[in-house]
Amino acid sequence: MKKLVLGVAAATLLGLGALTPAVAAAPAPTQTAPLTAAPLTDVSAQRYVVRKRVVRRGPHCTVRKVVTRGAYGRRVVRTTRVCR
Repeated sequence: MKKLVLGVAAATLLGLGALTPAVAAAPAPTQTAPLTAAPLTDVSAQRYVVRKRVVRRGPHCTVRKVVTRGAYGRRVVRTTRVCR
């Protein structure tokens, strides 16, 4: 009951014309000018283009695990330190 009352209230707020199928089936207006993307030549628009800056402080080291097969097919795991 509560959902029904809220639905009727929402329909009256939006207007009953928005819920009719005749409005939804109306053809969209056509444009005479073709849509073209404008190049980014405006100086004020170029100001808002964010450039990513990477700040590296000191060496960044990770540990990689290298898995190989040893004697008799056993797994041999070696850890190597890789610094950039």
